[in-house]
Amino acid sequence: MKNHSIRLVMALFVLSLSMVQAQTVELKFSHRLHAESVGAGCSDCHEAASTSAAADDDLLPAKESCFNCHDSEAECSLCHGDVDNALTLSRVKTYIAKFPHAKHISPKMNCETCHEGIARSESVQGEHLPKMPACSGCHQDQEKPDYCYDCHNRGENLTPADHRLDWSKTHGVHQQNAAHECKMCHTDNQCLSCHKRDNLDRKAHPLNFINNHGIMARGNKQQCQTCHEDEQYCITCHREQMVIPRTHNSAGWSNPRTGGTHVRAARADLDGCLVCHSQEQSQPICVQCHPAR
Repeated sequence: MKNHSIRLVMALFVLSLSMVQAQTVELKFSHRLHAESVGAGCSDCHEAASTSAAADDDLLPAKESCFNCHDSEAECSLCHGDVDNALTLSRVKTYIAKFPHAKHISPKMNCETCHEGIARSESVQGEHLPKMPACSGCHQDQEKPDYCYDCHNRGENLTPADHRLDWSKTHGVHQQNAAHECKMCHTDNQCLSCHKRDNLDRKAHPLNFINNHGIMARGNKQQCQTCHEDEQYCITCHREQMVIPRTHNSAGWSNPRTGGTHVRAARADLDGCLVCHSQEQSQPICVQCHPAR
């Protein structure tokens, strides 16, 4: 029984493949020829696109559109290999739930903005339908409520195939290698809202992380910078929490008679001092204790 089912599936696959091949051989059409040599515009054949408001509208040209330029009696063989058994090209019905062509036609966009490469196509193979990056190139308001449902129906499974059960633990590696793919659906703010403070993965940021994260920062600064790209983030937090470097607690760090060891530290690395001891649009921090005389 199992072998019979396998043979049946294989037979159906071969049949569908042969039908596609037959359709491809029987129907000949060059977008390049019509666009470059003839000078035809997209709307000359796809007349309904300018008023189309639904994704399942049939926008492929009917034979009457061909007859606007071609002789209806003599020239069918230009495109059909077997005129007596001419096949109809499959219509696009299930690509996307909602899409109004009429709203996307404007002086700032041409058809190839979405249908990339169509003007160079030499056959009917390939539908040249836009992929998600083409859409997100213009539609970048991912934080808008129900952003996905501008084009998709509620109830659709929109989860990509690579978002497996362990995705919550492995997605960081993917993000580092292909951040542009993540940004098709997610914004940086969405990442931060999940990864901040109490929502952090405790395996990466344990409960005592605030006390020992400096060890990790010194050992693998690049990993910290995956999220905390700006060193100002560290400086701001250390200032708010009154984090004092170990040297500041040493005996003789500061005394009113000689100045203490902080004087030598400042002379050796004043920029290091100013990381914390500086205020925008104010006098240098030294002046607060050492007024000019």
